[in-house]
Amino acid sequence: MGKVFIVCPECNQQLSFNEIPDWREKIVECPKCRFKAKASVYLLGAGSRGAVGADDMPTQLVMPPASSMDVGQIRVKSTNEVQWLKPGQNVIGRRAKTGTADIKISTDMYMSRQHVRIDVVKKGNGYEHRLVEINSKNIVKLNGKPINRGDILVIKFGDVLTLGTTDIILESNDDEATRLAQL
Repeated sequence: MGKVFIVCPECNQQLSFNEIPDWREKIVECPKCRFKAKASVYLLGAGSRGAVGADDMPTQLVMPPASSMDVGQIRVKSTNEVQWLKPGQNVIGRRAKTGTADIKISTDMYMSRQHVRIDVVKKGNGYEHRLVEINSKNIVKLNGKPINRGDILVIKFGDVLTLGTTDIILESNDDEATRLAQL
């Protein structure tokens, strides 16, 4: 097995790691900007060559935290970027230097820095996901329909949220099963 060279699509940092089986499906975290997505998403960045030189910070293949294994995740439809949810409040918003969201997923200028919240609540037989409209400047759509200011809605795996012009999908941590369910 050799060395894999990829480029971060956010900051154009060239990254490398030792090749492992199924490396394209592993989550990679850029040590420079902390962008996390499947390695296959990084292959789209700057054609994996001609990017900024690598620095001394090692590239990390990231596994979901043990505490989030059955909590769920969100996936950006256009890039397949995956972010894991945690029990409790998860504020989702645009990636920005001054952003304070828990999950920063896009540089979409139509997305607020704090756009929406997903509350993950432990129930007797698992977790319930509640979509909470937090009075962001931009609207939130659930499965193509705008939600009202202040709404709190129970959502399920497979639901599509539109934040600005970015679609994200709520998935179980077994995201392949969720994708197949959408076909």
